[in-house]
Amino acid sequence: MTGTIVGGAALFVSAAALRSVDYSLEVTHLHVGLGARLTFLPDLHIHEIGEAHVEKTLKALEDVDTDMLVIGGDLVDEETKNLEAVGKFLDQLDVKEKLSVLGNHEYWSGHAKEVAAALRSRGFEVLFNEHVQTSVGPVFGYDWSEERRYQELRLNGLVIAHDPNAADSVKGRALVLSGHTHGGLVLNGHTIYSNSRYVRGHYRLGGEVHLYVSRGVGQMSFQFRVWSRPELLILD
Repeated sequence: MTGTIVGGAALFVSAAALRSVDYSLEVTHLHVGLGARLTFLPDLHIHEIGEAHVEKTLKALEDVDTDMLVIGGDLVDEETKNLEAVGKFLDQLDVKEKLSVLGNHEYWSGHAKEVAAALRSRGFEVLFNEHVQTSVGPVFGYDWSEERRYQELRLNGLVIAHDPNAADSVKGRALVLSGHTHGGLVLNGHTIYSNSRYVRGHYRLGGEVHLYVSRGVGQMSFQFRVWSRPELLILD
């Protein structure tokens, strides 16, 4: 009898999950007092030219008068056929200030050096555990750590990290922007699965450190967005 109940519950959840797969792009707009408008794009997962999620992202960006664009890692992955599609996407980004960090899939796919070069050739500052001064003040960019351990940092400013776990290493009056989780799997406010300590949305950590984990824009072919729509994050 117990097996029947558990099996029935699993089928119910699976059916509900299938009905909840949604790839429509959601724009989240946060007012954080930056003094400029910043667009955050993690987890694009570009594979080939003409992908629907990339075209949706470009269309959404046309409606956003942004001052700074930040790519938060996983621009590519192991399914990326070639980097021509990445270059085509980057060529369409007409923004004054552009920053980027790399994510796990740049390294796992073996494309990290090529992606960094493609970004730099289009005017992006690619940050590897380093600071840069910008129009919104100091920004620190964490590079992906395979051990998922990050150097201690004290900063009054903005921190970019593909991995949300990096936020535990930050002190000061900082806003940390990350991705990587794709929003995890969350049902009725309860996290069923996440690849990180922090899953999605806003977290207030120790002191004056705030973290926002974006659900990101794309995914690999075996990843399904259940109760987790793609997200374009705008901050000003």
